[in-house]
Amino acid sequence: VDVTAKWCITCKINKKLVLEDKEIIELFDKNEVKKLRADWTDRDSQILEYISSYDKYGIPFNILYSKKDPKGIIFHEILSKKSIKKAINKVRTED
Repeated sequence: VDVTAKWCITCKINKKLVLEDKEIIELFDKNEVKKLRADWTDRDSQILEYISSYDKYGIPFNILYSKKDPKGIIFHEILSKKSIKKAINKVRTED
């Protein structure tokens, strides 16, 4: 899950340098990662409720869910390809 907004500079950087990187896209596809993006551009109360359930009150907010870890793996606000790969490898070894 990628919670983002048009006005969020860090979100744009994460998207450009990590989430839209060819290697990460291929990794997601290979591992059948379902991608969901929540747009908080207009400060949606449901999105705020969702992120606040994880004690987060701002964006970017990124989390990866798996069968064995339904609470998810929460990423640092500044994404890295390394952190995404590490989480995918953890999920892959769980299933």
